[in-house]
Amino acid sequence: MKKILLLLFMSVFMSAGIAGASENDKFSADYLKNHKHFAIMNPVAESIAEHSIKRSLKKETGADFKVKFDGYTLSSMKKGIFKNLEITGEDVPVEGIVLPYVNLKTATDYNYIDYTKDPVVFKSDMTFTYEIDLSEESMNTALKHTDYQKVLNTINDIAYPMFQVKGVSTKIRNNRIYILTEYNFPIAPSARNRVFVASSDFKVDKEKIKAVNVKVDSAYGALSLSKVANLLNLLNPLEFTLDLLETKKCDAIVENVNIVDNKVKINGKIYVKGD
Repeated sequence: MKKILLLLFMSVFMSAGIAGASENDKFSADYLKNHKHFAIMNPVAESIAEHSIKRSLKKETGADFKVKFDGYTLSSMKKGIFKNLEITGEDVPVEGIVLPYVNLKTATDYNYIDYTKDPVVFKSDMTFTYEIDLSEESMNTALKHTDYQKVLNTINDIAYPMFQVKGVSTKIRNNRIYILTEYNFPIAPSARNRVFVASSDFKVDKEKIKAVNVKVDSAYGALSLSKVANLLNLLNPLEFTLDLLETKKCDAIVENVNIVDNKVKINGKIYVKGD
């Protein structure tokens, strides 16, 4: 999400020259939101912006996007002020993770950025709603990231000398996530790693994704499901995948998570603090 959000505003506002007013008050939120504006040329300017955003995102990500852009006046759009922006993409690569579906939409109706800076500077506080889908492949790609080894090292410090986690992968079947944990024994290692499989639903609890309705095959014996849930929350592939997609420039919160058609659907809000 980091690249999508920040690249949205680079070289997207009117590569063609558009005359602008010089009075600062004509760029204020109060003026733009509460006055009627002569907007006969707005559709042309908005169309230019939409095509520019699509072109920039295609260049940076290789994915095609649908873009909806609404402005106030020609001069305010030229300055980097706009009313609404919505982008929708499929099979979007972000930080090496392919997201089957991405939707970002402004929830604030006065948004001001300085797109002449690199990176862009957010001049007003902005809020976005987001929806993303994660596939089995998305999560497994994230779990190969070198930072995930730090997660496993933390777990192994706790689990020593009982067992040592060697790797984690996921499968999605019948709208449930199966977490396959490969493990061995540090004191007397087996010739081959063993695999522990648990399935789980997930819910949002205090803006964190938590494992719920955990199930374990009876072949593993009478294991404590609460302890298995604690382990899954430590291994949590969903939380880790979202962490990779976040950026220090934004605060992202998760509001809902559901598994539909064997895709993990997550939505929430992104808050950007203006300078």
